[in-house]
Amino acid sequence: NLDGTVERGYAGSSIWKWDELPQYLSPRYTELARACASVGINGVVLNNVNASPYILTPLYLEKVAALGRVLRPYGIRVYLSVPFSAPITVGRLETADPLTPAVQAWWRKKVAQIYHYVPDFGGFLTKADSEGEPGPEQYGRTQAQGANVLAQALAPYGGIVMWRTFRLFDEPAFRRSRHAGVRHLQ
Repeated sequence: NLDGTVERGYAGSSIWKWDELPQYLSPRYTELARACASVGINGVVLNNVNASPYILTPLYLEKVAALGRVLRPYGIRVYLSVPFSAPITVGRLETADPLTPAVQAWWRKKVAQIYHYVPDFGGFLTKADSEGEPGPEQYGRTQAQGANVLAQALAPYGGIVMWRTFRLFDEPAFRRSRHAGVRHLQ
């Protein structure tokens, strides 16, 4: 989280000191990069999946860029968790409907801005329509339509979307996992 806390943070606070970035880069960031690279990890999602939309503001993109500069020499790309509702909360649009042209344009512009700060940005991790997070279903859209608005914005840069598909229902686990896959592939 941007306040340094970690949900289910059994090992303590976040390694990322957002309040110190970009001015101070802890030596621990380089140590982490070296350790990750030594075991083949080539990407890091910098924030929690229950994402604050403020990670997409220029203030935080400067911080993300600073971390990218530390991780890049070790072959590690940075990724961001983004809330599906970011066009509303950050972009001040009235909707986040993925089929609305203004929403599509907002994501294209936001992605271009991110790549300005982080030229090798990896892409987005998104949780939608789960655990109280908004998503495409509230607009009568499929999970694929929700994911595709992000994928289309990232495609010109080679970025990817990781779309979290799990669902919580009062039914056996095998049905929950099947439901998530079916909903995503519609």
